[in-house]
Amino acid sequence: MKQILLLSFLIILCFSSICWSNRNADELLQSRMRTPLLKVDGSLTGEGLCWHAAYNMNAFMDEYNSTLDRSFLDSAIRYYDALLAKTRQAPDGYKGWVGPYIYDENYICDAHIGDAILINPMLEFCETVLNHEDPAIQQSYSSKAKAYLKFAQKHLIEKWDQRGTWYEDGPYGAYRSWDHYLTKDNLSAWRVLPAIKSNLTLPFNKQNSMAIACLRIYRITKIDKYRERALKIFNFMKSRMCLYQDHYVWNYWEPFGVWDIDFSSPNTLRHWVNVHPYRNYQAGEIYEIVEAYHSGLTFTKEDIQRIINTNLKVMWNGDRENPKWRNSNYAVQMASLGKIPITKAPGGEFPKLAGTIWRGLADFDVTIRELANINDQTPITFNRHYEQLPVTELQRPFNSNCYLSMVAAIPSNIMQDKKSFLISQSRVKGNVDIALYSRDGQKKVLDIRKQKSDSITEDDSGILIFEWDSSAVPVGDYRIRWTLNESIREFPISVQ
Repeated sequence: MKQILLLSFLIILCFSSICWSNRNADELLQSRMRTPLLKVDGSLTGEGLCWHAAYNMNAFMDEYNSTLDRSFLDSAIRYYDALLAKTRQAPDGYKGWVGPYIYDENYICDAHIGDAILINPMLEFCETVLNHEDPAIQQSYSSKAKAYLKFAQKHLIEKWDQRGTWYEDGPYGAYRSWDHYLTKDNLSAWRVLPAIKSNLTLPFNKQNSMAIACLRIYRITKIDKYRERALKIFNFMKSRMCLYQDHYVWNYWEPFGVWDIDFSSPNTLRHWVNVHPYRNYQAGEIYEIVEAYHSGLTFTKEDIQRIINTNLKVMWNGDRENPKWRNSNYAVQMASLGKIPITKAPGGEFPKLAGTIWRGLADFDVTIRELANINDQTPITFNRHYEQLPVTELQRPFNSNCYLSMVAAIPSNIMQDKKSFLISQSRVKGNVDIALYSRDGQKKVLDIRKQKSDSITEDDSGILIFEWDSSAVPVGDYRIRWTLNESIREFPISVQ
């Protein structure tokens, strides 16, 4: 439990976007070299120490971009190399920051997120150097940049692919955690062991970190498979966003595969589903959404505006002199229940649970800049930063809804002789009607299920899971429609 709380605290630090104030590259380097990951005896590190090491890691490139002082590039290399020196080659030949499993220290492993949060800043270095207009910069630093890029391709993307943790479902894709571990008495062979949260779809913040790595590799190499990987991850995230009035709400975690269902208990998933009450999680995801948008992936101008509305119309109290913040699900909770049911964080108490300014939206809104004290003189615009890149936006139906906090068909691409699980979560009591509609949502094809949603309280998940046999449905594209209290949410599917 202490590790989970520590992890949450470190995520706040990692996504705080605090710039190194004294602009001294050597002092920045020395402060980072004191991270506990570099102080451990031996090569066992692990995800928990990766969060420490990632804190303020972006400052090297932030300061270089601000000052064009090459000493920040030199300091970045020294820090990156020190981190890479602490990687350990696993029994399958891939390297990573291998150490105690953050949820159970009896097991030893590396983790998608531990790799990604340390490699992503290195990829920013690579992109800056390899695309630099100054030949002297390229000449001095390109060999290091190419080495970091090669490491990322092999020991981040290829590694987790070869370990079988990547899954696709039509336009969507997601990683799930691995189920292989080492133990302190046997570090020579991966074994399938019964560790908590094995084979579980990663939450959105961890999915997005992997997507950002793929996206940066694509922008450097122009190899399409990396773009497609990032696109499918961000499509997964957007497909689960809920529209209420003019703003979006989204959960920390949602199921992607059958493996996320707990079949030992009816209507139970293996992970809680809700907006994360720690303010830093969504604040970090905003930066990733914005980078995807600027790179032409998934999100539209309308999506970004709806996210701005969430931050300024729902979360902010409107007071510039004494700004205060609510969590992003405040409006849907008030509309559906008349109160905010979550008063403490999953797993224990945590200070300052309320929302915060989403600084990552500063490109698009002057009020965000003012509230965040960002002195940016560039024009407010929705123009994408990477205008030369292709744009692929996810178009899907959105209906304003405050009663259904999640709907999903798993899988959404259904073979005609196979079954799909239709999963929803309700905030209130009532009858949930599930029906199949035409692709455009204009014609009902058949009624699937009428299911009662019983009491929904702070301690009740409101999850409904129904196994649907689509064998009688003709091949084609459709929508599954959930209706509760005359409010609907829809999820596109394809029967093949």
